Amino acid sequence: MRTALNLNRKLKNNKNVRLTLIDKLDAQTFQPALYEVASVYGVNHEHPYHTKLRGTICLPYGEIFKGTAVNFIQAEVNQIDSAGKFISTTSGQIIDFDYLVIALGAVVSTFGVPGVQEYAFKFKSIEDGLMLADKLEELFTEKNREGNGLPLRIIVGGAGFTGVELAAELATCSVHIARRTGINHRHCAKITLLEAGPMILPMVSNRERKLIRARLNSLGVDVLESSPIVNVGPNFIDLKDNSKMGADLIIWSAGVKALDLFKSVDGLALDERDRIMVDLTLQIKNFKNIFAVGDAVFFVNPENNQPVPQMAIVAMEQGRVVAENIAELIQHGESINGLKKYIPKYGDWVTPVGGKYAVAHIGGWTISGFLGYVLRQAIDIRYLLGTLPFFKALGLFLSNIKVFSTND
Repeated sequence: MRTALNLNRKLKNNKNVRLTLIDKLDAQTFQPALYEVASVYGVNHEHPYHTKLRGTICLPYGEIFKGTAVNFIQAEVNQIDSAGKFISTTSGQIIDFDYLVIALGAVVSTFGVPGVQEYAFKFKSIEDGLMLADKLEELFTEKNREGNGLPLRIIVGGAGFTGVELAAELATCSVHIARRTGINHRHCAKITLLEAGPMILPMVSNRERKLIRARLNSLGVDVLESSPIVNVGPNFIDLKDNSKMGADLIIWSAGVKALDLFKSVDGLALDERDRIMVDLTLQIKNFKNIFAVGDAVFFVNPENNQPVPQMAIVAMEQGRVVAENIAELIQHGESINGLKKYIPKYGDWVTPVGGKYAVAHIGGWTISGFLGYVLRQAIDIRYLLGTLPFFKALGLFLSNIKVFSTND
């Protein structure tokens, strides 16, 4: 999306260029607010409030590309023909290209753990978030009807940013959900956050990790590190150390994987995890007219020799670089020397940790508490203003605050 918007701006006066964006959905999911949808209470799939929930997290492409030259096609890509320079969709459309940007993202990975697919709630899409919200209310309603079984046992598998944010938000909202179903019990939920690796959030500093852990502990979230899940059942999980944990609800936020589609594209260079390998300009190796950005990409940061993380800020910056390079190729031809190189910059981050509390790392400074929460809101409104028309972005931001303020 960022590539399309920037290309539209750079090539708006070129009548020989046709920009097309293809997506199987009609809107972009605003991922930073997804955990809020999962923890909102007092709604169900028949309730009209779900329409409002969708409106706060889904950014319609019709609004995003209004007034631009970007042609949006809602369709699912099922073939990329690199030699013939066309793609096909599941609906039978054939779309030719001179330049192609692969930005298909990633899908939830079970890492081969038995039972994840059958018994664990995934956490990737708006549908996942809404289903999880409904399931929480259903479970508390059942507990109230049975008159026992508290606390509700919730296990979150995977302690990256998503898992941490979700566990914290569930801890702050569970008492509200319980009260709505007639349960007046302060300790109505027991939330356990499991991390397979030796530490949660390995990309942050020890000081920041301690702040986040302290906040999780204050919310009543149990954090277990070095605890790989090896099996998931309908109401339990098995850990690698042969211990078993009972659960009323299991949520999987352990990671993502590349699309199987990539393996069928001739000449596409893939790493051992089937991610697309690109050069420093984000061109796909062996191709001069195909680029890739986002979670689908394997890109090694030359400064530390480590793959860049799968983060929104990374995808957006890659989109800007690709737009600049394609515009340069179109305007000056294939013989031009020196396309722009992508220089990874992802040191700044903000992670909400329940209610109006967040931990932020901005410009080398660590900020926590309510001020961190304010910084997160500032980042969100900045993103929306760069994506939607001014008044639409402002209205969506205010609506977002109004809808999700009940979670706090």
